[in-house]
Amino acid sequence: MKLGERFDPGERRKMRLARQAGVRHAILSVRETLATLDPAEYANALQKINAQCAAEGLDILGVESRPVPAEKIKLGLPGRDNRNSQRVEHFARQQSRSLPTECFGEDTLKNRNKCFWTKAFILALLAFPSLMAGAALPGSGKVDIYVIPFSHLDRFWAGTGKECLARGNRVIAKAIQIAEAHPRFRFFLESNNFVNNFVQSHQGTPELAEFKQLVQEGRIEVAAEWDGIFQEFPPGEVLARNVLYGEMYARKEFGVTPHVDALTDIPGFTPQFPQLLREAGIPFMIMTRMGPRDHSLFDWEARDGSKVLVWNDIYGYCWGAQLDFPDILSGKKLQSLEGQIARVHSTAPWPLFMSSGCDLWAPTSRLLTNLKALNQRLPGDHFVVATPETFFGKVADTSGLTTFQGEIPSGWPMVETSIVQLWQWAVPATTTLLDAEEFAALNDALGYAAYPQSAFDFLWKRLITSMDHNHDGQGGHVGDMEKKHDSQLALLGGRDILDSMLRNIAERVQIPIAGSVPIVVFNPNGWTRDDLVKTHLTLFGNVVPGHISGFKKGLRLVDAQGRPVPFQVLQYSENISRALWLIFVARGVSSLGYKTYYLEPSASPESFPAASRVTLDQDQDRKEPRRPLGSNVMENRFYRVSVDRATGEVSVFDRALHRYVTQGMEIAAEEERGGNNVSPELLTGRTLYASVNRVRLKENNPVRTVMTVDEQIADIPILERLTLYRNLKRLDIAIQVRWKRDRLMNIQQWIPLEQAHPKFEYGVAFGANGSNNVIPGAEPSTGDEIQKSLWEKYREAHGWIFAGTPEWGVTVAADHPIFELGRQMLRADLIRGQRYTSVKIVRGQKVTSVKYPALGTYWFHYSLSSGAGDWRAQRSYELGKDLTNPLLSVEVVDNVSAKSLPPEQSFFSVESPDVVLSALKKAESGNSIIARLYEVAGKQATTPVVFLGKPRSFQATNLMEENTGAHATQVLRLRPYEIQTIRLKP
Repeated sequence: MKLGERFDPGERRKMRLARQAGVRHAILSVRETLATLDPAEYANALQKINAQCAAEGLDILGVESRPVPAEKIKLGLPGRDNRNSQRVEHFARQQSRSLPTECFGEDTLKNRNKCFWTKAFILALLAFPSLMAGAALPGSGKVDIYVIPFSHLDRFWAGTGKECLARGNRVIAKAIQIAEAHPRFRFFLESNNFVNNFVQSHQGTPELAEFKQLVQEGRIEVAAEWDGIFQEFPPGEVLARNVLYGEMYARKEFGVTPHVDALTDIPGFTPQFPQLLREAGIPFMIMTRMGPRDHSLFDWEARDGSKVLVWNDIYGYCWGAQLDFPDILSGKKLQSLEGQIARVHSTAPWPLFMSSGCDLWAPTSRLLTNLKALNQRLPGDHFVVATPETFFGKVADTSGLTTFQGEIPSGWPMVETSIVQLWQWAVPATTTLLDAEEFAALNDALGYAAYPQSAFDFLWKRLITSMDHNHDGQGGHVGDMEKKHDSQLALLGGRDILDSMLRNIAERVQIPIAGSVPIVVFNPNGWTRDDLVKTHLTLFGNVVPGHISGFKKGLRLVDAQGRPVPFQVLQYSENISRALWLIFVARGVSSLGYKTYYLEPSASPESFPAASRVTLDQDQDRKEPRRPLGSNVMENRFYRVSVDRATGEVSVFDRALHRYVTQGMEIAAEEERGGNNVSPELLTGRTLYASVNRVRLKENNPVRTVMTVDEQIADIPILERLTLYRNLKRLDIAIQVRWKRDRLMNIQQWIPLEQAHPKFEYGVAFGANGSNNVIPGAEPSTGDEIQKSLWEKYREAHGWIFAGTPEWGVTVAADHPIFELGRQMLRADLIRGQRYTSVKIVRGQKVTSVKYPALGTYWFHYSLSSGAGDWRAQRSYELGKDLTNPLLSVEVVDNVSAKSLPPEQSFFSVESPDVVLSALKKAESGNSIIARLYEVAGKQATTPVVFLGKPRSFQATNLMEENTGAHATQVLRLRPYEIQTIRLKP
């Protein structure tokens, strides 16, 4: 018995390991190698492969290769080997020399009407390369350039989303046509939403059958993601689902597993993405913007140590499109091309990668003709048509590469603030969909309701599409509205599922206080929390809805033990009964669980002290109206907040720290000369400050104190709402901007900092990052990216940003991500006007462009808190997620049905405070529950997992939900910053 292993050429590391394990023989796959070469080069390539195996101490036992038409190859026999008799004779010759002639499952001799060169011939050539006329060995004194034909399938750019998908159908059909006519042709498809559109619209056609065959053969390579979405703006789970749905689709539809993720035209990269790719089994990535200018090939390492191999296209993804031009062989073009190749070769070892295509380009066969001519005209270079996976297979074992860690901040940070009408839905839609998944999974596990898997698949794909990197395209308003409607659909569809799942649980909660109205408060986050509840409820009589006289006398809110809870009725409405808007602070609501409060009638209204002590400067106006304006002050046991009546500036004094944490916080704007959302800022140098109309006290009740600043910048009305709470240490800031005119300015919230050299840390997808953790050498490099001096200051924060030192600091939680970092200043970008977009609109004699942002009213929410220690001590990540994922409440009116659940409980929890629950969902297949968690603070974490009230056994899986752990365990162990997905039994 011979012990053998299958290898691809170049897998020397794998060969060495196999040799150490006792393997002495190799079965080689040479299909991809030969597919990239001219027939004249086969013999020398095979000889090189044979030498590689011999160098590792392996004998070739057999070869795995797809049959190649024999008429393509000239053997050492007279004429072309195109007759079965010659083939039989050749088999006999090899057998006489004791060479193996097995066909490994391909019964070639029986199919006498087909003329194939089989694996037995390859074995013969390995031993007797003189049978073939050989050319110079690729790479011997040459720079091999792997040319990747592709089309950047830009949805929403050259038309509406639907129109771009239609163009994609033509692109794919053209690639199939060329591949049928030219076996050496290869093509790459970078996003599977376009692939899916082609498949769905070509059911039952010969083109679809041929397409699937080409994909399975590797001649057309499909993507590892669903859509080409931004990296920096979307929440982490959107990035995860984009990869999950992309790879699942490739596996299900074609039976292939993609290994390359192409992030074409993406202007920034989040630091944990390499770990996400490795968890999905994707070891390779293509970067086409913002990468380090002096490295084309490098390893990118996530914060947990996971790595992916990256090709960074320093000339951009359209670099190789010139190879398809008829004039590429002209003197100047050739000279320029040689210079570019030399430049790229100086940043990466042989071989090189060159994309050939651009935005929604259709392929042509001219590329093959041009490459053949180029190989003759440029003897120092060797052009090979290939797919990305072929290229990465060649460079996968390259040693001595530089390893980079960190993020690349977006070169288009203004997209979020300039097109705020689209991006304002991203966070709430994602949060709602994740909450709906959590409680749907719990309903399924508890037996209350079936999990709506198909509905979630549909909504996630629509949400992913809404975060595509294209905007303000040729489709104009129609294309933008498609994206907006996709995100709103995800929000509304997720909310509909969430409401049903919360109701299923709330209606089973016990009512220990007779005659009360239960309010079940749900916490969708993975930690116990105190937070504000704003709820709407209606009071009904037992028989007649309007018989609620007891409630009209007075109200009392209590917990399950009957302890009173301060609350405030904001307003009520009446027709046949009474409805209320009620606020209160719920304390100790369990991790991914609920706590119930009870509203009961009272003989008289409950009385509680006000949340803050308030001193109003306007009270002095009656005594002396001619005096200078001062400040209004509100103060609770945590903060003293002063609001200057003349300037609107806000100062915050932390009573525990005995210091101001910010002084002179205000809203201001930088005036611009006009630009678009992806171009450099053209500042006039002037700052526009807010003019204050009025500062007034809106509320001071037992729950909260609210002060508003009515102001304007130019003629843009702004309302700033400042809120202190009775029992919460934070200052909430809600800003309403009425964008009623097109104004060329960037409106920001300025937050001055009290420390001279604060350190900035902030949330990113699946973790945290420091402002100095940026890939060296990465920067804007094209005219449609922001200038470097400003790019170095901008960061996209997911949920929170911390400014401070290990001794103390300030956390700003936010539902909008764009911040500008200064020496002693933090600026939160709100909204930015622009003069033009990429599209010119001509109507008769009038030439215009789309105006962004859209006119309307926009809200921006922030929350400021402070304390001793750094962001880990302050648990800034919890503050950020709490702001964007509020407590959810359900009123229960049915006090007749039997109730089986206690007044409060947790459904899911972990003991480690630095382990964050990212998602809880039903598995994509089967009946198990999937949880995804990550360690955020950079510490080793060990914790049990409690699900439905009990510690549970679980198995580790990868992102594709395939088990990676050999045995189930009850202890979750996470490396610093590690993302881990686990499978729980319900």
